[in-house]
Amino acid sequence: MSLWIIFACLTAAVLGFVLLPLFRRQSDLAGRKAYDLAVYRDQLAELERDRAAGLILQNDAEAARNELGRRMLAADAGESAAPQSGSASAAPAKVVMLAALVGIPAVALTAYTILGRPDLPDVPRQQRIADAVKNNDFTGMIAQVEAHLAKNPQDVQGWLVLAPAYRRIGRFTEAAQAMAKAVALSEPTPQLWTDYGEALVLAAKGIVTSNARTAFEKALKLDKNHVKAQFYHALAVKQEGDTEAALAEFKAILKKAPKTAAYRNAIERQIALIQPVAKAPALSKEQMESAKDMSTGDRMEMIRGMVDQLAGRLAENGKDLEGWLRLANARMVLGEKDKAVAALNSAAEQFRDDAGALRRIKDARTQHGLPESSQE
Repeated sequence: MSLWIIFACLTAAVLGFVLLPLFRRQSDLAGRKAYDLAVYRDQLAELERDRAAGLILQNDAEAARNELGRRMLAADAGESAAPQSGSASAAPAKVVMLAALVGIPAVALTAYTILGRPDLPDVPRQQRIADAVKNNDFTGMIAQVEAHLAKNPQDVQGWLVLAPAYRRIGRFTEAAQAMAKAVALSEPTPQLWTDYGEALVLAAKGIVTSNARTAFEKALKLDKNHVKAQFYHALAVKQEGDTEAALAEFKAILKKAPKTAAYRNAIERQIALIQPVAKAPALSKEQMESAKDMSTGDRMEMIRGMVDQLAGRLAENGKDLEGWLRLANARMVLGEKDKAVAALNSAAEQFRDDAGALRRIKDARTQHGLPESSQE
């Protein structure tokens, strides 16, 4: 019923907006004619005062009186004729008003009858939640579990049901909170710790936070061969900048993975991304410590600075083949393909008389998909 009241109010507001200018126009016309007659009467009275005071000649007064009389007759004729001309001009306005009063509600009602479902009764929220499973209403199902857990917050299975439901609809922070409840209320298994850590990673938009890493480490403490926990632990090591250790962990996972394992592609992709970085300039212990608290952008800037330092050193002393290969790898990781080509070209120039060195430079070009040089 309240919905129909809202619709009625909206219809009345629209009609008022449409019809108000039509009513206003009629009243404005009548008001203007009455005003003109009043002005002419005042002018006649003032003319009589001027004639009596001798301020105007008799002949002039007569001529002015005749002119004002003519104007008053014209105005009076216009006033009496106004209803007739007004009726003629008001006829279309009345048609518009009638069409609006009848047509708009009729069209709205017809459209709702065709497109809407007036036969359906109002469904209270509690009833919708109760029928969620029957109606395949996923949002209603979530509300059903939430209502259950509000009354039974110690139900571990309830939190384990709610967490993946939140995750399915993209509510990752709430999914992590639900998993935290499940972990706190149970004896966590390796899978539970891993699921909790993964929920934290999703909530952090792909970043393995310190809490997430702790969860994966606890999972590995219970089962050192848990593949998903191994993967996320290696990813955490990679994000912290220890590419050598991360590469070793990913390779170890891949070595044990069955040939048909679905996760092999993800591991191989990580290895392909990390392998060039592992040969980039190594970080000192102090640099590793400072990098832990850096954002990804700041960490990349630090690496870029080290790469530039290596390039400067090689510009002074180019007889370091390993340095040139590391520089090319690092440039590719930073997305600087042209600079990687330039580094390998410089290396080829430095070692143009060394067939073994030229073969390694050529292999590096092939590995990175770079064009070959005529020197090699």
